[in-house]
Amino acid sequence: MKRFLHPGHQHHRGIALIAAMIFLAIFASLSVGFLSLSSANTQMAANHKAGNNALNAALSGLDCALYVAQKASTTNPLKTGYNYVSTTEADTMWSKLCTQLQTVKLGNVTVPSAIAFTDAGGTGMRIRTPAYIPCQSGGAFQISFSRYSSDPKAVIIQVTGADGGVTRALKLNLSITKDATVMNYALAGRGRMWITGDTTIHGSIYSSWDRASISPFNMTPDSSVEGTINTVLSKDTVMAQSYQLETLDSDGNPMFDADGNRIYTSADEIQGDHQGINYGVPDQSNIPGLSIGDYNTSMYKNAIPATTVSATGSLVANGKISTSGITKVREYFPHAAGNYSQPASSGSRTLDRYKYENKTFRNVVLNSNNNALFKNCTFEEVLYVDCSTSTSSYYNNVRFENCTFNGVIITNTPSSLNWQANCLYFTGTATFQNNSSIPEATILAPHFNVNLGNTNPNTGDNNLLTGAIVGGIVDVRGNAQIYGTIISMADTTNYTSGYVTNIGATLNDGGSETTEAGDIGTIEITPAADNMLPSGITSPVILKPQANSYQECI
Repeated sequence: MKRFLHPGHQHHRGIALIAAMIFLAIFASLSVGFLSLSSANTQMAANHKAGNNALNAALSGLDCALYVAQKASTTNPLKTGYNYVSTTEADTMWSKLCTQLQTVKLGNVTVPSAIAFTDAGGTGMRIRTPAYIPCQSGGAFQISFSRYSSDPKAVIIQVTGADGGVTRALKLNLSITKDATVMNYALAGRGRMWITGDTTIHGSIYSSWDRASISPFNMTPDSSVEGTINTVLSKDTVMAQSYQLETLDSDGNPMFDADGNRIYTSADEIQGDHQGINYGVPDQSNIPGLSIGDYNTSMYKNAIPATTVSATGSLVANGKISTSGITKVREYFPHAAGNYSQPASSGSRTLDRYKYENKTFRNVVLNSNNNALFKNCTFEEVLYVDCSTSTSSYYNNVRFENCTFNGVIITNTPSSLNWQANCLYFTGTATFQNNSSIPEATILAPHFNVNLGNTNPNTGDNNLLTGAIVGGIVDVRGNAQIYGTIISMADTTNYTSGYVTNIGATLNDGGSETTEAGDIGTIEITPAADNMLPSGITSPVILKPQANSYQECI
């Protein structure tokens, strides 16, 4: 029997063939699309990897450039005792930077000398590596240092990273400036520190006290440090002592409650609020301003005429203060509470003070052994307090009572601390508002015992101590608003318990002063990290990275 196909069946077979061809074309197109997309993704991944490698190479190059700058700053350091960097010193630092870039080993690349250039920013000098330096992690970098003639104390780092034809560029500015590391702290010193009462420190504090058996810090619960507390003692060293700075768990970590608040116990030497303790911080040898060898204040004395000027009138200016016609009063130091004419003990020093009252002093020198008493006096520009730098026979123990300071107090630089002999003692009300030509300091008195008593009967912004306050030991009591750094630079570790830097009214510290009712007040200390160190403190000229100058350039 023969089978006959219906004509409609052949029609459906034709449609199936066409549909199959359409689907084949679609799948072929999709395959090509997926292949293209895969290829594009592969290229994008490669580009992304190359971009990351280029950026990482640029960051490596920036690290290398900062290393070169750091080596240029610390190798045979250039130092200055003035509060500025001269153009000549900036030129020297630029030369050191260029030499260091040519000296450092960057593969087999030889760096040529700096060349002159001109661009949209002006004319200047530039030194750069002539080729890209390979990185072990991939990519390569090129370093360039530039300096414009219009701003010789600024250096621009530009680093270009490259990988596979992709480049990334970074910029960072350096300033040629004086090392002022100590100004990063609100309070810095080589001895112990007690912080008490209504005291707020708007910054970090530092002590290089290294006698582990005695705590470097004591702070009461009513005080606060809005920064870190820094000690040269290691955590293990402190944990091995009979005292504790803070409450730690068994692993040596600070303890916090469920709300994230620091846990304090009665055993803590530091009771007030703070933002953490840093242990094992480098010692004072890394911080200019904490060694007597860093000080030479003779430039201030040399700027004042050497002639002796009469002190019998209401204005005493431009010379050495005369003692002719000036009466003396006998006082003791330390004195009995509330009575300067009675000794505190048989060990008190007898002082026959020249008494100056109701006078204005401007740019004057107080000669050694005058041990003056200034009452109701005003000081403008510089009061230079002289003493011997090498012997205790020529000293100055000076008391200021109810005085106003519109300038700066500067002393000579005795080689060691003698807290009874060389002392600046502020009693009654002391009002500070430095509007002199030397705004970088209020007091510059290395190895002097500086006792700031009741600095104002009322709290407020009308009594400002601006710039650095430097002493061998510095105590601050009463009401004070300080915008700058307090530096207690004397090494007191040779004393039985070390003399203490007191911020706030503290009894029985083994120091010199008695505490009067008016000495209890409110103290605020706010550091000014951008301030220059005062002239008279020698520190290295450095290449310092500028905050907020980092740029990523496409």
